Amino acid sequence: MTVSGHTSGMQVPAAIHPSASDQRFFQRRPVLRRVVFVAGYEGLSVIFTMFVLSALLGHGGGESSVLAILLSTVATVWNYLWNTLFEAIERRTGATGRGVAARAAHALGYEGGVLLVTIPLVSLMLGVSLLEALVIEGGLLVFFLAFTVLYTWAFDRAFGLPASAR
Repeated sequence: MTVSGHTSGMQVPAAIHPSASDQRFFQRRPVLRRVVFVAGYEGLSVIFTMFVLSALLGHGGGESSVLAILLSTVATVWNYLWNTLFEAIERRTGATGRGVAARAAHALGYEGGVLLVTIPLVSLMLGVSLLEALVIEGGLLVFFLAFTVLYTWAFDRAFGLPASAR
C-alpha cells in the first residue's frame, strides 16, 4: 500500500507515511506521542553508546552496558521534560511548523541539559577525569546532535507534528 500526494509526486510506502488518521491518533495523545518518541530514541541511543564505549574506547561490555543504560535513563527523563517544555514554548510563542532553526534549538537544548548530568556520571563510572569525560561526551555529543535532528524530523514525518507545532 502506498500514499501519494507528496509535493514530489513520489509514492511513499504507507508504513513510512501513515494516513492522516494515524497521525491524528498521536496528535490527540501527546503523552503517548512523547513516550513512543523517547522509547525509540533511547533504544537506538543505548545501542550506539554501548558500541562506542566497548568497541571504540575499549571499556568492557558489562561496564559499557551499565553506563549506556544509566546514560539512557538520565537522557530519557530529560528528553521527556525537555520535549514537554519545548512544546509549551511553541504553544506560548504561537510557533507553526518546525524549521531548521527550531530543530537546532530543540537539539541544542536537549543535549546541553543532558551534558550537565552525564559528564560527572561518565567520569565516575569509567574512573576518568572530568576532562576525559568531557572529551568522551563531546564525541558522543557530535553524533547525538545530528542524530537528534534527524530522529525528530523522521519521527515528525512518520507521526505528524504535535499540536503545538501545527
